[in-house]
Amino acid sequence: MSYYEEAVDRIKNIDANLYIGISNKRYEEVRSRGEYEADSILIAEYYRRVGVFLQFISKQATSIYVGMDMLIGYKMDENEWDNFPIKFPNFKEIDIMLMKLFSIHYLRWCSLLDSGNLIALQFPDVYEPMIKLFERGGGQINTHHHELVGGFGAFSRSIDARRGNMKPFDISDHALKLIINEVEHAEAYLAEYKRGSRIEYTCIRCGSRLLIHSNLTDYGYQWYKIKCESEGCFDKNF
Repeated sequence: MSYYEEAVDRIKNIDANLYIGISNKRYEEVRSRGEYEADSILIAEYYRRVGVFLQFISKQATSIYVGMDMLIGYKMDENEWDNFPIKFPNFKEIDIMLMKLFSIHYLRWCSLLDSGNLIALQFPDVYEPMIKLFERGGGQINTHHHELVGGFGAFSRSIDARRGNMKPFDISDHALKLIINEVEHAEAYLAEYKRGSRIEYTCIRCGSRLLIHSNLTDYGYQWYKIKCESEGCFDKNF
């Protein structure tokens, strides 16, 4: 199977049911915090891969709207945008512009791979994190002012080449599941703590004790930090 044929299958198999009717819902009604944490890792890894690509072509930054194909001189056909939902009818129900845009550029990149484009062949998986995000149901993304936003928080709408200096993020199914599990584990611990229980929980990552620190903002808002005793391990605010 060619790169393009595989890409077509993946785009066609994105489940529209994951996205129908979500535009008017709050983020927490769509996905759990753990799932959004996993989503943020996928987006961060996409930014990192784009950063590596930008360094290779000696470009300082790019917009998330710009495809890798465009960065090396390929233009979109005038009818490409309109023809996309004809070939992929599942996207008639997915009214998320960025999902459609990323998918189009992914398909175009795979065509370049099949044609033997020497630059594309050095970065065959640059779009993998975003397509995986869409397949998992995490494509509820949009832009607001200068940021890419979603339930995961916000990323800059501009991707800097320095992102390529970051350590690669593990986006395997196992790693993403672990992220979800450890957030759910911490949430369960916090729920027990709020009920007055003093049962101790241990870190899923290393087995050390998890600690809960209660904090109060100047405006009276209560928040908590859940931190593993091991240095550099689990450390998140709730």
